[in-house]
Amino acid sequence: MFAALKGITKKEVLGNIKELFTLQYYKEGLTGWMPITKIAWLIGFAIIVGTGVPHGFAITNIISIVSGLIGYTCVLAITNGKRINGLLGFISAVGIGGMAIHAGNPADAVMQLAYLLALDIPVIIFGHRWTAAKIKTFDFNALKIILVIGIIGFGLMYSMDAFWLHTPRPMLDAFGATIGFIGSGLMLAKYSTQYFFWNFQGIMSLLLWGVTAYHGDANWVLFATYAMYLMNSMIGAFHSPWAEARKKKNK
Repeated sequence: MFAALKGITKKEVLGNIKELFTLQYYKEGLTGWMPITKIAWLIGFAIIVGTGVPHGFAITNIISIVSGLIGYTCVLAITNGKRINGLLGFISAVGIGGMAIHAGNPADAVMQLAYLLALDIPVIIFGHRWTAAKIKTFDFNALKIILVIGIIGFGLMYSMDAFWLHTPRPMLDAFGATIGFIGSGLMLAKYSTQYFFWNFQGIMSLLLWGVTAYHGDANWVLFATYAMYLMNSMIGAFHSPWAEARKKKNK
């Protein structure tokens, strides 16, 4: 992935950014999806909206619903290999991160910030270079990404939660965020291995927001959103360009 980015020019970067303001960018990103992901989007839309509307129209609930829908569309775009995930992820990261702070899960908010800085912005800037980069399967470089991000990420997030902010769920919050960091690192480097961690992160997020609700800071929209993220991760692990690359190597 990063080798393919050598020699990228300022003109190319500006061109990629300008594409955000064209209809073609959205047409390319939101069409040509696998049928199973189209069905999954409809199911997710119904569940996220159906979970949120009964809880009223307070600003936090509206932000959660909109951010959840955009975020879910983002992860489905990733599964379909569409670069529109950069813009969608940028928007959803701001909303979901804000709600995570509001609920007392700062590491989850930092995870969203990491997605924005390390995943969404690069995909926007690199444009077709990211889309065209070859999908890789697990190797020694993937292991290095996992170990480095895992050790540093967990150390920083747990220290922030437990010793600096004294949050109510430091271990769960920090561990879930760390898994998300690893998944985003593997995704940016174009490793199909990412889906193992996205599935794991989805389970951790359900635990985090379930415990958050038990502690009295319920945000059922985000709980439903992360449940849909987990469904997408399961699809991506078996039915996606990423999964096809892994199957070809194993033949």
